[in-house]
Amino acid sequence: MPKRKIKEEKPRKKMGRTQILIPPVIVGVATLSGFLIIQFFPAPSPVQVCLRSHNDTFNVHSRIDLEVDGHKMLLPDTVGQTKQGKECLRVIHTDSVGDQIHIQFVRPVRLTLGDFMKIYANNSTILQVVDNSTGKDIYQNITLADYDIDYSYFSDGRFVKISNLTSSPPLSNTFFGRISMISK
Repeated sequence: MPKRKIKEEKPRKKMGRTQILIPPVIVGVATLSGFLIIQFFPAPSPVQVCLRSHNDTFNVHSRIDLEVDGHKMLLPDTVGQTKQGKECLRVIHTDSVGDQIHIQFVRPVRLTLGDFMKIYANNSTILQVVDNSTGKDIYQNITLADYDIDYSYFSDGRFVKISNLTSSPPLSNTFFGRISMISK
């Protein structure tokens, strides 16, 4: 029988400088790339997002009192249901005709009456309102340019005027806002 050759163990090679530096350099480049991407390509505003489902974890219901020339109107059930003419469930939307809006997202988010108006107006100069004074829902279109609009929220037993919509209190389960439209 032939004799087997026994392999001799080769001594381990010492790691060179370049081999030691490669992993930290890769991690550094990846981290820097992540920061640059976040800086120059930030995540979209929640107001611009279309929701995938109606079952997200963050849910808030706020009330909005809508008045047109002193007459109480209701919000239509179509608020926040489209984006640029296509079907899209927005972060702020209505589930039915009434004065309640539904804020829904995958995480807690701070949205204001200004954000609601962006979605309600939907880049248009016309708002749709619902007149229920006769007991029947009658949808009406209102041209924003024909009205002076005042915004306010209920606090300490009275409505407080909002001068800057983006600095209004956040929409919450206790938020009660008012949009008053008066003909020019």
